[in-house]
Amino acid sequence: MRSMTKLAVFTAAALATAMMISGVAWAAPEFTYHGQFRINYYMDSRSDTSTFGDDNVAAHRLRWRPTFDVKVSDTVAMHTQFNIGHIRDGFGNHQTNQNGDPAFGLRHALIQAQLADGVTGVAGIVPVSDKFGDTLFSGDWDFNPITLAFIIAPSDGVSVRLGAAKLLEGSEMKSGDEDDVDAYVGDVDFGPFGASVYYIVGAKGAATGEFTHTSYGVRYADKLGDIALNAFVLGATLDSKAGDYKSSGFAGKAEAKIPVGDMNVGVMVVYASGDKKFGEAKSSASAFITPMSLIGHHGYWGYTGKLNIQGPTDTGIDDPVNIDGGSYSNANLGRGLTTVQANISAPLSDKLGLYAAVGWFQSNDAPSGSSKDIGTDVYVQGKYNLGESLNLEFGVDYAALGAGSHMTVAADKTRSITTVFSRLQLEY
Repeated sequence: MRSMTKLAVFTAAALATAMMISGVAWAAPEFTYHGQFRINYYMDSRSDTSTFGDDNVAAHRLRWRPTFDVKVSDTVAMHTQFNIGHIRDGFGNHQTNQNGDPAFGLRHALIQAQLADGVTGVAGIVPVSDKFGDTLFSGDWDFNPITLAFIIAPSDGVSVRLGAAKLLEGSEMKSGDEDDVDAYVGDVDFGPFGASVYYIVGAKGAATGEFTHTSYGVRYADKLGDIALNAFVLGATLDSKAGDYKSSGFAGKAEAKIPVGDMNVGVMVVYASGDKKFGEAKSSASAFITPMSLIGHHGYWGYTGKLNIQGPTDTGIDDPVNIDGGSYSNANLGRGLTTVQANISAPLSDKLGLYAAVGWFQSNDAPSGSSKDIGTDVYVQGKYNLGESLNLEFGVDYAALGAGSHMTVAADKTRSITTVFSRLQLEY
């Protein structure tokens, strides 16, 4: 080992000397190190032990995301982010957590290059989010496939994103994509308007089974005076060859963010069509299904903390409802969703801020004898600045679950969950 180290040092010194002697100009890359370090604590108090088991669940988690950015030149750069956690054990070297997942993982790894004026290429493990507020898929929620993308932004205000991604690589010993899952992304934005088409295809031999999914839509985001408005209309079709069923549905959103003095108020209405026949063999349902549900993930698209997720409630007990009705286990998937949500954020002092939100959730269709009532979610959070980039977030979420909730076992009873949480987070 020592001989290898000496050889490496000698080689580096020889190369440096040769470059100086030859007069070659060599500029060292510019490194930037930053990241996120967090410790979460949470406790669930559950109203019915026959449904939920232990009426109180408490735990802590640690996660660290060191990030490195390298500027190789004025036109070429690299970005890498690691994910360490969620760590919950308290002994030994943290190679795995209690679920057997790696404690250390690679989250992002990409190269970015300016290929021409107004044209940027990106390749690698890329965080990819939709252009509809992370409603369909989200890089914040681990949608980080191996991707090749091009961002074209000429000076006339029109921008285009085109990309292809590998969501699942099957056996490398097989030719073609016969056991892969691939995604294709196309976006165009012009002024306050935008339009997108996203296509995902699972091959016959893939672990997901053979399917095709297409989502498409138009959006609007602009300001009316001081009020920020955004809205979208989306359509989605799913053809599952493995399950022998089809579905086609639509969704829409309208949102306004309104400044009121030092406060900011948000109001959002979301609708996604549902159909109780979704998933039945040889059926053609009218349900809106998102790409994220197909791969078992759900994002931060809403305001609340239990039936949606906020950062401090990103824990082992979060179980949000996606806009297609599905949860982590995809219970209620295809039932659709109607939700009305509101939030308010306000500074209470130079160091303390308040955020509060409420949301009402209901399925748009449900099997006979099942309730459509998912529930109401109330979220209150304080954020206290302890120092440079170091904040303590804390609060409570109360979810009054209806008989139609995916977290409710008995269809004729309602439940409630109260979550107390805190998060110490350093962003540097």
